[in-house]
Parts: sequence; C-alpha cells; structure tokens
Amino acid sequence: MFREIRADYRRHGSSILNPALWAVVNYRFGVRVLRLRLQPLRWLGGKIYGLNLFLILITSGIRLYRETKIGSDFHLIHSGNISIHPDAVIGDRCGIQQDVTIGMSMGPGVPVIGDDVYIGAGAKVLGRVSVGDGAVIAANSLVISDVPPRSTAIGVPARVWGYSAVKRQRADDGDERAVVDRNKGTVPEPEPDAQAKGSEIPDGRRVVRG
Repeated sequence: MFREIRADYRRHGSSILNPALWAVVNYRFGVRVLRLRLQPLRWLGGKIYGLNLFLILITSGIRLYRETKIGSDFHLIHSGNISIHPDAVIGDRCGIQQDVTIGMSMGPGVPVIGDDVYIGAGAKVLGRVSVGDGAVIAANSLVISDVPPRSTAIGVPARVWGYSAVKRQRADDGDERAVVDRNKGTVPEPEPDAQAKGSEIPDGRRVVRG
C-alpha cells in the first residue's frame, strides 16, 4: 500500500494540499482495511475510512469508494466534484478530470472503463456501458452507449469517432504508458472505419453509430 501511495503522491503533483491525493490515499487505506483479518481492527479501520470519506466529500466533492475496482496508476487530474459508483470498474492508467460522474442511469448496471482511458472535465458516463482501452471521453460529453477501443466520444449524447488522442509512449525507464497526443493543437481526421455502421467492443457486442 505504501509503495502505491508514494506513486500516487508523485502522480498528483507531490503536494499534500491536493484534495485528489487525499481521496486516492483514503481509497487505498479503505481497500487495505477490507483485507484485515482481525475483526476489531477491521471495524476501527472502517470507521476511520468512513470519517475520511465524509470529510473529503464535503471539502472537495469527491466520492471515491473503496468497493470500486481500480487499476494501477489511477490519476484524478483535477480535483472537485468527482463521483464514481462503488460498483464501477476502472482499468490501469486512467485519468479523470473534474466534475465527472461515472455511475448508474435509470436502469441497472454501471460502467466498465478499460485501460489508458482519459475522461474530460464535466463528462458523464452512465449505465451499463463499456469504454474500451485507449478511448477518450471529451469534456462535457454524455456517454450512454459503448465506446470502442482507441476512439473518441464527443457530444450529448456522445457520438463515436474512430480516433483517439491517447497513444502509447515508451518512457525512459522502458515502461510503456499512455499519454495524450496534443497533435500541435489540431484534430486528426477520423479513421476510415469511423464511418462504418458498427464496431466491435471488448465483450463482443457492437455499437451502432447514427
């Protein structure tokens, strides 16, 4: 846990004043408490976690529950008004901006987010949807249907384009990680398959574009 917290500290600007850091640290603590074998320690740790969760919520608006399944290198890029459903699943190396909601819609089911996904400020991802690896959710978009891997979802409701601003880059330490391709301020043209009527997504279903 402490190794993860050190990495979280560096990822969130090496500042203990960053509310996003405290939300992630409390998440790590809560997950660790669930694994304790001694019931009295688990009870006490749960109370501390719950108090921290409440304080973080009223000071920053971040709801990050320990029941949420989150992969490695998770990054709350800007803190403030982030709500993630406890049953949601988020993959490795995902970045989330402020004012984002990942949760339920009118029916049952919650989003499953893949690896290397970037979710822009104000975006809402609702219901039983799948967001594929390397996808980008543009700011203020409403995602209520599946987003294929390495694509971009834009609009309300979101439409899918066959390109992604997230690419793989080999770092100095030899590890590959996802970065945002700024592309010198221009937007790349959609790939030819963006005009296709459907595209496969990770669980075998298809998404149909209008």
